[in-house]
Amino acid sequence: MSKAKPNNESIFGILSRVYRLLDTRERKLALPLLGGIILNSFVDILGLAVVIPVIGLVVDPSAIKTNSFLSKSFDISHGIGIHTENGFLILLCVIMAGAFLFKGLFGLLTNLYQSRFSFSVAHRISGNMWMYHFTQSIERLRGTESGRILAEINVWPQSLARTFIVGSLLLINEVMVIAIISIGLAVYNFQVFMGISGLLILGFVIIRVTTKQRLASYSKTLNQLSPKTNTLITNAIRGFLELITFQAVSVVKDEYLKNTKHTFRVLSHQTVVTLAPSKLYEVLAIVALSGAIVISLVSKAGSDGFFELLTLLALSAYRIMPSMSRLNASFMGMQGQIHILTSAEKSAAFIRSSNPEINQTSAICVNYVDVELQNIVLGYESLERSIVNNLSATLSSGKVHAIVGPSGCGKSTLINAILGIHKPDHGQVVLTDSKSKVKIKKETWLAHTAYLSQQPFLFSGSIRDNLTLRVPGIKLDEEKVHDLIMRLELDRCLGPNPLDFQLNEGGMNLSGGEQQRLALLRAIQINRPVLIIDEATSALDARMSAKIIEILKEMASEGVNIIIVTHDNELAEKCDDILELTQL
Repeated sequence: MSKAKPNNESIFGILSRVYRLLDTRERKLALPLLGGIILNSFVDILGLAVVIPVIGLVVDPSAIKTNSFLSKSFDISHGIGIHTENGFLILLCVIMAGAFLFKGLFGLLTNLYQSRFSFSVAHRISGNMWMYHFTQSIERLRGTESGRILAEINVWPQSLARTFIVGSLLLINEVMVIAIISIGLAVYNFQVFMGISGLLILGFVIIRVTTKQRLASYSKTLNQLSPKTNTLITNAIRGFLELITFQAVSVVKDEYLKNTKHTFRVLSHQTVVTLAPSKLYEVLAIVALSGAIVISLVSKAGSDGFFELLTLLALSAYRIMPSMSRLNASFMGMQGQIHILTSAEKSAAFIRSSNPEINQTSAICVNYVDVELQNIVLGYESLERSIVNNLSATLSSGKVHAIVGPSGCGKSTLINAILGIHKPDHGQVVLTDSKSKVKIKKETWLAHTAYLSQQPFLFSGSIRDNLTLRVPGIKLDEEKVHDLIMRLELDRCLGPNPLDFQLNEGGMNLSGGEQQRLALLRAIQINRPVLIIDEATSALDARMSAKIIEILKEMASEGVNIIIVTHDNELAEKCDDILELTQL
């Protein structure tokens, strides 16, 4: 007989999943925080504990003298000028107000630390998700919607903090409050305890039965729709010119609004379902109170203890019902966004299993590097066939190599394999020291390589920032950079202080050719022994292409291994050798 699977979407299942997300340091911090929550629960009860005796004394002031504790307190109050029962009751009311003020301030302080803790966890998980997406295969990255990547890195961790981390702490706090009050009621008046317990159980069953499937459906829908709407926006920004020339702006807008309309409708339904418990418990509390009054009237029960009983029932409902409402609302909010917790678990499992680091090796011990392709076979995860089959070649340092071939023959895939971000199906890519022939560790390949992609990567900021990518420790050789700026004719667009020139996002205040030349400048000035240029001269005219080949030849003469992917046969002919790929 197979074992039943644990319910990972129950209250305790979700709490245990959230706990497993925490690292060792966060678990240690969670212990004093949990202690604060427990203390806050007791302080929260203080208000209720103060109210009931004060109301009882208002009804029967004689208890001030008959109760030994109150009698001693009354005698002590004489020392501050209080000599009447009414004066003593006023003092108790002031103490009660102070207790509630302390309760409120202590609760706010506890909530502050809860929020800081929760968002610090979310901050770490956001970093984990970044590593999850940017340290795996390039096929998986490119096969994932940009909107999903954006949501999982930037949006969902914030929701995780609010809904799951803060929500878990809220659950614990409310469970503690309900437990403490229930134990007190069971000791003080078992009849009221049974009545309140019946209300809680009835409310929980009704909510559970009517909302469980709805919330699971809402989570599934939001998991699908949210990334799609983000993707539509990023695609529209990237394809702005195509959209306006095709007059397709309104079409994309309509699709976006259609998705967001569906999303907002689901969110509105989710909000109503989440708020429903508070309304249900209000109704149940009034029904119970009304029922108690009706039963008393019908049975003609005596009134001596009845007022106190009703007061106890009302105050218990006043405190327990909101706690139960918040508990259910928090739990239902978690169920409605369970896909966010699942996403965070995915990144946490990846980090624990692989402990990835990217671009951490900055020290380069090898000045001259050969690239050896040893009978490699390349394919895609989504294709059954190979696109590069049994390719062997040596790309030696000190030369300019051209890789040519028709579209779809695997040129860019081969470059990704050389970079170490695409694993060959068969064979291997090896980087070796040209002098000693010692193999270079794969973990350091990227530290030996400069890369220029087909689409220049530029961002809003200064030219200096774009040349260093704001990596700490990288210092520009400003004399060399200024020389390259002149040779690449970038001085015309960057002005007299080129390193301080401010780029717009994507370098949109430069032309396509200027963007390519600036990206080439970055790849050249970093001084790596291998320079890979992937179709990065398409926006340049013949005169500028000739200038660039001249610069690359000079670098090759100094020992740099330069690899150019190109469709330009004239450019390829100017290289030292040509590696031609064929369409399979």
